Formats: sequence, C-alpha cells, structure tokens
Amino acid sequence: MKFPPFEHLHFYEDLHGGRYLNISYSDMTAFTIPEFGRSLPADLDLNWSDPDGMPALRAKLAQLHAVPKDHVVVTTGATEANFLITAALVGPKDRVVVDAPMYSPLRDCARGFTRDVVEVPRRCEDGWTLDLDRIRKAAGPRTRLIVFCNLSNPTSARMSQSEMREVLEVAEERGAYVFVDETFREMDFREPPPSIASLGPRGIACSTVSKLYGLGVLRVGWIAAAPGVLRRVKGIKDYTTANPSGLTQVYADWALGRRAFFLRRARTIMERNRKLARETFDGMPALHGGVPDVGNVLFPHADADVSRLERLLIRKYRTIIAHGRFFAARGLRDHFRLGLGGKTPDLRRGLANLERALRELT
Repeated sequence: MKFPPFEHLHFYEDLHGGRYLNISYSDMTAFTIPEFGRSLPADLDLNWSDPDGMPALRAKLAQLHAVPKDHVVVTTGATEANFLITAALVGPKDRVVVDAPMYSPLRDCARGFTRDVVEVPRRCEDGWTLDLDRIRKAAGPRTRLIVFCNLSNPTSARMSQSEMREVLEVAEERGAYVFVDETFREMDFREPPPSIASLGPRGIACSTVSKLYGLGVLRVGWIAAAPGVLRRVKGIKDYTTANPSGLTQVYADWALGRRAFFLRRARTIMERNRKLARETFDGMPALHGGVPDVGNVLFPHADADVSRLERLLIRKYRTIIAHGRFFAARGLRDHFRLGLGGKTPDLRRGLANLERALRELT
C-alpha cells in the first residue's frame, strides 16, 4: 500500500502566513469562536464521544442529505471520510473511475489501494460538462467506485440529478458505488443539486464544515450512505480515529443549527467577490472561461505559461494561485484555480497582482 504524495497540500507549506497573499484557496472566510456567542457545556464529556457522532449533529446532517439518521457517520474531516470509503470498498484488483479535473485526494487516495484508476476528463470546451459516454465505457466489470465532486472542485461545474441517476444506473450494472464529495453542493444557492445519498443505495456522499461554514480547523466531516456501506466503513474507522472529537462536534452542531445564517453569510461574500472577479477578468484578455454563476472556485485557462505565471506571482508579487497540475494527472497545465470565498480586499489585491503578472508574460 503506497499513496502518491499530496503535492497540492505540501505546496502551501512554505508559502503560508502574512507574507503571502493566497487567492487560490477554496475556503470561506474563517468564522471565529467568539462569533458563536456561546460557551461550551460544562458537563461535556472529554473522555468519550459516540463512535457514530453526536446524535443531534447526525440528525441535522441526515436532514441535509434527505436520508435517515442511521445513514450518517461523523468523521474527522472529509479527508478521513474519503479514505474510509475508499479503504472499505476498493481492493487491489478493482477499478476506480474518477472525474477530472478534481481535488487530488479524491483521485489519488484510490491509488493506494489499486493500480487501476481511470480518469475521465470533462469537456472543457463545453463548460466542463460530463462525458457520460466515456464514463460508461471506462466503468468496466471490475469497477467498484465512481468518484465525483459536486459542485466540482476546481471548476464549480454542477452535476445534475439526471446525470447522477445515469451514473447510478452504470454503478448498478457493475455492482459499483457512486461516491460524491458534496462539500460545495450548497454553494449553488439558487437550486442546489440533491445529495447522491438520497437517490439510492449505490450513492455515497461526504462533506464537511470546512468550506461553506468557514470552520476548517474543527476537522468535522461526515459520510451519508446506506447502513451496509457504513458498517464496512466503521470497521476501518476503528483503526483510524475510532471516535470523532466530541469537542469540535459541539461547534459543528451549533453551526448546522444556524445553517440559514451561514448560507446568507457565504452568499454575501461570494456575490461580492464574484462581481469583483468578473469586472477584473474583463480587463484580462489572456484569461478564458469566465467566472461561474455558482460555487466559490473557478478554473480559468491562461494564454500565458502557467508555470511561469505561478513562479512570477510568488517571487515578485507574493501571490499564490493553484496550478492545474494539482487537479489532473495529465494535461490542464494551462489552467489554474482561484477562490472566491476569502476577504474582498485580499482578492482585489491578488487579482491586481495577477493582472500585472499576465501583462509581463503576454
């Protein structure tokens, strides 16, 4: 068992802190503990927590995914959720089909369990639409997992209910499961797509409070799936974290209890930043692809060499973008990811630096 290095994560290690301006993050502006306006319960048990997660939190998460409460298990972040699902369902002779471009752990975690991982590229020239015919062809008889992110990270492309149902039909034919990271699903504020877990027993969803809620440091994630899948997952979880943190689940439960507030907060931040990005992109003819109507990330195509652009931004402007190489094993090196969830003044300065750098290179 050998996992590929998580290059995207390690890329930031020496570029973190006040000296750098990072406009590539998919995070929402951080929410702070004092903003909750509450104190932790005095009788909070610091020795034990429910292995499945706090019942009140699980009930809220089940409602979010339109599934019964026994279809939800709380994990230590979405990263653990991804690992547990893959470890529970994928063996060395199995195939995993993955969407591309996509957040690299969703692709590369499977490479630790099988060599047969097949990327199916989206149609870049057609608004990052899914190529359902290629997905069906890639999903051979040994396929056990078909993996997506909805909304897509890094493109914010939306996977529709009809597309999900078609992929679920493919999974049913192959005896496989469809695993969807739904961390960004609610960031389609107009009409979020349904959770894959609500569409049938072959659908598995994971998510986290890291993005929409701006609470990444809590490391609270979850899995929504049929009980049979969760039994397999929990057999692996006994050897990872066993019980999720009771302390951080309290904050997550408070956040889910104020979900409408966090949705308004995120929408306000992103509407302001989306408007700024569109206005700025109008003056950047070297960038193509536009700013999507939904989601908090975008993946523009650049006329400039993105590797040179990345280096120039870091060296001269102390500004960070996320190179396309992080999101696809092959190709897309003329793309990069930007995030719309940060502070507007930071984004404004970062986009100005990006415009200056592009003018130097084109």
